Amino acid sequence: METIEEASALVSIGQLAKAAGVSSRTIRYYEELGILPEPRRTSGGTRKYPREYCGYIETALALKDLGFRLEEVKPLARLALGRAISPGQRARAAQLVEDRIQALDRQVAVLRKLRDSVRGQDGMTTGPAPLEWRAET
Repeated sequence: METIEEASALVSIGQLAKAAGVSSRTIRYYEELGILPEPRRTSGGTRKYPREYCGYIETALALKDLGFRLEEVKPLARLALGRAISPGQRARAAQLVEDRIQALDRQVAVLRKLRDSVRGQDGMTTGPAPLEWRAET
């Protein structure tokens, strides 16, 4: 039987959603994807979450802001939160990070071209052909 202190450390899905600034639906979806660990359930089947799950959600949102897809977030979130991951998961996470850095480097190159064009540093008086602005893949 859990103590009063343990029970008070658990929150409802609505409370967790409010604290994390997301919807209850987002929390259930993150559970489905495995980003959030399975929560405890009451005898009536109601989900009860440790308050620490807010950290999982905040990390997932930060990784999304960096351009990672939700299916890529799970191994990265575990690593970012200092959780144990297998060597295979670590290698996959390292590859995801490297791929994202390369994608961002390509975006930065395009933005620099645009900045130079706006400043007139490339001697152009009109914009370049549309395909010149595409990031090289």
